Amino acid sequence: MIALLPLDDRPCNWLFPQQLAPIAGCELAVPPRELLGSFDAPGDCDAAAGWLESRDASRLIVSLDMLCYGGLVASRTRATDVDEARARLGRLRGLKERGRDLTIFAFATITRLGRTVDSPESLRIHSDLVAYSVLADRVERLGEEAARGEMEEAAARLGEEVVEEYLEVRRRNHAVTREAVRLAAEGVVDYLLICQEDAAPAGLHVGEQAVLREDIARLGLEDRVALHPGADEAGLVLLARHLSELAGRRPRLAVDYASEAGAAAVPRYEHQPLRQTVESQLRAAGAELTTPGRADAILFVHTPIGPQGEAAEAPPEGECPSHALQAESVVGRVEAARGGGYLVGVADAAYANGADPELIAALRRANAVRHVQAFAGWNTAANTVGTAAAQLCLQALSSGAAEPDSEASARFLACRLLDDWAYQSRVRRRAMELAEAEGANPYRLGRDAGRFESYVQGELEPFAHEIHSFGVQAGDGSRFSFSTRLPWGRLFEAEVECVSSSQ
Repeated sequence: MIALLPLDDRPCNWLFPQQLAPIAGCELAVPPRELLGSFDAPGDCDAAAGWLESRDASRLIVSLDMLCYGGLVASRTRATDVDEARARLGRLRGLKERGRDLTIFAFATITRLGRTVDSPESLRIHSDLVAYSVLADRVERLGEEAARGEMEEAAARLGEEVVEEYLEVRRRNHAVTREAVRLAAEGVVDYLLICQEDAAPAGLHVGEQAVLREDIARLGLEDRVALHPGADEAGLVLLARHLSELAGRRPRLAVDYASEAGAAAVPRYEHQPLRQTVESQLRAAGAELTTPGRADAILFVHTPIGPQGEAAEAPPEGECPSHALQAESVVGRVEAARGGGYLVGVADAAYANGADPELIAALRRANAVRHVQAFAGWNTAANTVGTAAAQLCLQALSSGAAEPDSEASARFLACRLLDDWAYQSRVRRRAMELAEAEGANPYRLGRDAGRFESYVQGELEPFAHEIHSFGVQAGDGSRFSFSTRLPWGRLFEAEVECVSSSQ
């Protein structure tokens, strides 16, 4: 059994691993959802540690943000002091010292540039913190004195207390992550994944990364500690790594980029070129990067064209010729790969926060969705790549699984299309416009949440019929039925669950 302590209770962290684990016949334990808190209500750290200690599992996946602070949002506040966080982290040592044969994979996040957004005013503060962090890095690390005035203006808009809390949180989180690296050196943590949450090529995170990389190199941990963009996909990636180790083999994956320029581009909200992130995510998932001639599977990456935009702002289908041409090329290569006997995954990173309508249209025209074993196109490029890579790795490993669930992958694919394409790229924009027209707060809907959940469910219904026509269906050929909720009472993410008519 594998036990997972997720980053928080959002579907990407709590539900996705449960949806994917059956592909490879994995028994996965997760804590009760209420233990993890919700949105800005932190999880119960002591109960989380107790849950881990009570598991009869030989392998663990542990979010250090949940263990130490109560989740991702809680990690951005000063509610937990550094000594308390370190004491909670130290409970991993107690787990390891029990003498049982226990393998611990853990992941931690480097603090994002901004803060949590729950209102239009907090969005302004978030934007100013992003600007302050980038400008401070340019002044302090890069010596750009010409940027000092802008930095001071951003600090003045924020106020001394906001800036000091932001810096205090960064210092605490950085200290705890360095301590986690030391636990990896001791052998308490067998593999550590350090994820850089929303960032940019410049910002205060750059110096923090440099220190962590120095620690990793000095301690000789390059093979046991990874650092790359992401966060919400980390549980899935480490699940794939555990299953690869249990199977005693590494899935052999080749990568096909839609364009070399896109592979070299730095996606929105990230700090490094897409190619580096793809390769690091695949290695973290336990895959062996290889050439198509030696591969079990090929991951096709639909890359950005120019600066990566937002999916909700993408032109309607048929109005973006450059994306349409690239999408047709990707789909042609997908069909050729399936004809050659490869497993196929598609990571749609053309846009941030949603799938490219032109890619879905091209897949539909070619009736090629049936050729795809893994798909993702949500949030950041790293989230998308890690999710698609994990699903593809599990598919590659499923042939040797004791009790693989042949329908689990189709269910997850249906969820991804309804969420990443239908909701994120199409319905969310309409829902945001409706909230604005009605004076509702899209970042915290409050009493309006139930009404908007009903609206989203109704708007997604035609898309559910459409994906059935793509060939995404249950094992008996029936259409998946689905349910939708807004787990954090906001419009940024939806939770989509699909079930077959026989369930």
